[in-house]
Amino acid sequence: MLFEFSDRLFAIVPIKKWRVFLRKIVLFDYRAKLNALKKARPDLNFSKMRLAKGGGSLVFIIDDDTFKVRKHVHESQEFTRFQNEKRVTDAIRPFCTIDIPKINFFTVGNFVFYETKRIPGKILVDIPTWKIKKYQKQISKQLAEFIYKKSLANPKELDDLRKMPETPGYSWNHGDMCSNILIDPKTMIITGIIDWEWAGYEKIEREFNGLVRVRKKMQKIGLDKSTFDAYQQILHKAHKKD
Repeated sequence: MLFEFSDRLFAIVPIKKWRVFLRKIVLFDYRAKLNALKKARPDLNFSKMRLAKGGGSLVFIIDDDTFKVRKHVHESQEFTRFQNEKRVTDAIRPFCTIDIPKINFFTVGNFVFYETKRIPGKILVDIPTWKIKKYQKQISKQLAEFIYKKSLANPKELDDLRKMPETPGYSWNHGDMCSNILIDPKTMIITGIIDWEWAGYEKIEREFNGLVRVRKKMQKIGLDKSTFDAYQQILHKAHKKD
């Protein structure tokens, strides 16, 4: 594992302040965070651990458990962010037609760990373009149903996070789905939507923009437009029933 090798390599750097700098800045305090996790969860089999680094986090993956810890964020900020993410996902889960993480978090020293069970699947944006286009209608329909059902959620326990009155055209949004959609690469059915740290109560259009916002590949495919069209069809059917 690259991090393990680099950590051992940095250990032989003769000047202490350089060792500290390299471990903290280049490796994001990997060794200290791993030791903290081992202290908190001695029941885990760390011989099977895998490590990923995505966005602003280090992710320790052990069997079906994932433990995320931020690279460079103060403990109090992390606790609030994780707490709000847990509150939102717990509250809207009953309305979701696609699996979302069930979150726990705990602190060890200065580190806040975010714990979830792994949702199987591959990140949608990593699927070949031709295959996404082939199944685009199916994917868009599933996303549109998810966005519509989620928009019906108005959990009173989140009133303090909403920061505004309940407003038509607004909903509890993920806001950054583009890189966080998990899909079964064989069936091309969406299996989960992860990383809700930027969730908030905003205009529902943000959810469609978030499907392509930071990925030119998804912009070219036009997943936002096809999902919005499928969403409009759902709205039309719902209004006809009313």
